[in-house]
Amino acid sequence: MIYSGNSSINFLASQVDNLDVAESSHWRKHHQDFKFTGDAFEGLLGFGGRGKRNVILNIVHRLLQRRFRSQGKCFSSFTQIDRVANEITRKQNRNYDMDVLRQSLTISFLKETLSYEMNSKTTCVIGDGFASMTSLLLASGNTERVILVNLTKTLLVDLWYLKQSMGEDMFESSVDLVHDEDGLLTALAKPTTDINGIGRVIAIQAEHHKLIRQCPIDLVINVASMQEMDPPVINEYFDDLREIASIRKIYFYCCNREEKILPDGTVTRFYDYPWLEADNIIVDELCPWHQELYNLGFPLYSLYDGPHLHRLTRLSSIKLIDNLERC
Repeated sequence: MIYSGNSSINFLASQVDNLDVAESSHWRKHHQDFKFTGDAFEGLLGFGGRGKRNVILNIVHRLLQRRFRSQGKCFSSFTQIDRVANEITRKQNRNYDMDVLRQSLTISFLKETLSYEMNSKTTCVIGDGFASMTSLLLASGNTERVILVNLTKTLLVDLWYLKQSMGEDMFESSVDLVHDEDGLLTALAKPTTDINGIGRVIAIQAEHHKLIRQCPIDLVINVASMQEMDPPVINEYFDDLREIASIRKIYFYCCNREEKILPDGTVTRFYDYPWLEADNIIVDELCPWHQELYNLGFPLYSLYDGPHLHRLTRLSSIKLIDNLERC
């Protein structure tokens, strides 16, 4: 089954009251007051800001972002990506806040670090927020197609805001929601870009995440959402990615808190993710733009609740490891 354009939003809206099997206690807490009225959302908590765009407030954001924007100066593509991000938030009637700036810095970092490898045909974003990363990847020309995976309620928000940045006509022709193999194969059979050269989006609800194993993914991005998953779900995503790694080269950028305690007491730890010694680690450090945030009040700057690490790696395949162990 495949739902294109507005029908994808309508389908997800019909599913918001259903139990989401991939939802952790973090999201059960933050989604408890979630409502979609057909043209607006209520109870949007847990995945970033969406303050209505205001000229004066946008200037305030810009001033408070100076120390973070200075980090972008070492990336040759940051100025262009920053400009694109500002245009996206303008279309979405959102302030260009710290959540969006972190995405701009992340893409600039990836483009600089991976160099020619960054121009991937297919990028998978696991756990976006307001479609910030997805919109920016497409509008900046850094990928031809995005596979977007998220929980049902959050995916509905992603597609709603993606529609604002893409426009009605482009959204209708370039976005497909799939939830079975037949729908995925139909979506994958379409050209990666439309007649205007704009990349396509294939959206997948988190409960169907195993579908990504059949996607020709070059790069996977996860920013601050694995830390909010139950460990068995994290393991399942890694299994998906290693299945892809068994047939093609795949890079994984993972930026998450070193440790986080979820509302039900579950603990997620970055170094407990199922990394393998055979993974080819390119960058592994504290994420420079994800240690501190600014506030529209005092104190102006504060630390996040715990250090955030980021790791860029070319993932190895479990099948490869198994073969080596048998030799």
